[in-house]
Amino acid sequence: MSVNILFYIIFLGQIFLISYYFPKKITLRVNDLLEKFPASEYPKLYPQSVEKVVKGQITFKLLNQIILVVGLVLLFAYGLMSADYDDNQKHAEGLPIFYGMLQFFPYMLMEISGFKQFKLMKKSDQRTSRIADLQPRRLFDFISPLLLFCAVALCIAYFLFDLYIHDFAFNMEMIPRFIAITLCNLLFVGLTLRNLYGKKLDPFQANKDRLRQIGFATRSMAKISIIASLFFMITAAVEVFNLEHFEVIFNSLYFQVIAFFGLGSTLQAMNLEEIDFEVYKEANT
Repeated sequence: MSVNILFYIIFLGQIFLISYYFPKKITLRVNDLLEKFPASEYPKLYPQSVEKVVKGQITFKLLNQIILVVGLVLLFAYGLMSADYDDNQKHAEGLPIFYGMLQFFPYMLMEISGFKQFKLMKKSDQRTSRIADLQPRRLFDFISPLLLFCAVALCIAYFLFDLYIHDFAFNMEMIPRFIAITLCNLLFVGLTLRNLYGKKLDPFQANKDRLRQIGFATRSMAKISIIASLFFMITAAVEVFNLEHFEVIFNSLYFQVIAFFGLGSTLQAMNLEEIDFEVYKEANT
């Protein structure tokens, strides 16, 4: 199978996984939430009107549909362009990356909207007394030492591997990778510390749900760190061993794996059967 045909298949997977499959799953989950836990019975769950929730859901769905069409257009354009190259030539390797960033844009808006919802929840919280959870939260209560060790070890291994295959001499290609992996892991460390020791975003959230959410987030960030380290190892090896024509495939696979662990954990956290919604009833004052 030629590299171009293989890329068509893999990039089509990226288009539908991130811009169709996960948006559909999230939309269905929100619909279940609105149906099973209406604002009339769970008013604290809706600091804004239900109409705004529905409007946001429609916007999220529409953006993903537009981005899906853009992806199909880009795939068609790639097919036309690739006719001018043979299978061993590097071309359009940045396409899956830039398109992947576009694909994650609706999810970023969804996160921002979520933070606004939490702020409104805090503003509407009229309780004069609150029950504090005095149980200390420790990192290894949420993530296995082995998983954390693998994340740290692979990050270090990537640095050493990249240096080794370049004879321990820095070049311009290495610097962006070093900066990117460092910033990525610093972000994960910051978010983990925020989750462990910061105030909870949702003032009404049951403690068991918060602990479960911290666990999902911590483990998913460790897994994404591992994937990022492996990806940068592959990227470095591709340059040294003259496999640049496979780079476009690796870039597309990278975004799909990131989506699988990142958005997959979001759907796990949104499992309605495991969430305590009693705390959002008016009676809980």
